Amino acid sequence: MAKAPRTERTDRIMMLFGQRLKTAREKAGFPSAAKFAGALGMNEHAYRKYERGAASPPLDTITRICELLDVTPNYLLPIASDRKSTRLN
Repeated sequence: MAKAPRTERTDRIMMLFGQRLKTAREKAGFPSAAKFAGALGMNEHAYRKYERGAASPPLDTITRICELLDVTPNYLLPIASDRKSTRLN
């Protein structure tokens, strides 16, 4: 199955995701990406792509990240703040 092309909006969301991920990781007491990648059971290089906004983690990885960092997916994925409000008439 081919990946959908990334859009400007998706790039902005992933950049903010990466920034928030790094902030939450540090706040949760994981001083290095390597230690947190180890806690996730994944390769440090692959994890660092998430913090750079260069890759999107699968849902099961997002769930595990949220559990380890005690944050919500809404915090990490700033979709509502990026989306224009729509009203039904």
